[in-house]
Amino acid sequence: MIIIQTGDPVRSAYEQFGNFSDWFIKGLGLPDDQVQVINVHQGEALPQLADTLTSGVLVTGSAAMVTEHTDWMTQTQQWLETCFELNVPTLGVCFGHQLIADILGGRVDYNPQGRHMGLSAFNLTPVGQQDWLLGGLNQSQGFNTFVSHLQSVLSLPESVAVLGSCEVDANHAFCYQEHIWGVQFHPEWSSAIMAAYLQARSDDLVQEGFNPTEMIDRLKPCNEAERLLHRFATYCQTNQRS
Repeated sequence: MIIIQTGDPVRSAYEQFGNFSDWFIKGLGLPDDQVQVINVHQGEALPQLADTLTSGVLVTGSAAMVTEHTDWMTQTQQWLETCFELNVPTLGVCFGHQLIADILGGRVDYNPQGRHMGLSAFNLTPVGQQDWLLGGLNQSQGFNTFVSHLQSVLSLPESVAVLGSCEVDANHAFCYQEHIWGVQFHPEWSSAIMAAYLQARSDDLVQEGFNPTEMIDRLKPCNEAERLLHRFATYCQTNQRS
């Protein structure tokens, strides 16, 4: 498994819980020696896929914005396009979700409804309820998630299946060609990590009319969302390319 790390946690979350890759590795349930972490935002080079047989690729979140179109973002997208051509199972989370959507012809920009942060209700579409990755998380039509973002996927082409939405985002999860997924929410976060982010962003939240204390008090475990990473690892292990 290759984890493409595209940013770093806020300081308080890093000091308490480690790096993004630590959270994802824990959620995937894979041994460290089965995971390669590449910090593309720090200039680390991605491997040549012709020489590297990987079971899957995961693209993390970031404080960066897809609309910045920096060199490392463009290079990462070009590399991901090769993954798609080779049918490598791929999952993008938050920023990663948006980065993949941009590759596929979607439109990413600041959400007109503003920041979305904290505990959020995720609702599956009928297609999402049948999806192998997301539909298997819950027998009902949705579940709770943790979110933290300013930009969203505002539109997707018809070739991409919308799997779910939330109160401020119609394209909150998608699937392309049945093995490329994007989710705007954070399956790698715990309630404690979410609380650390709310505390770190408290000044901005207050200025935007939110009450961070109440938002922290509302937090509760998002067990269904947390299972997503383990299911993705299972998919990758059982659908390895020959």
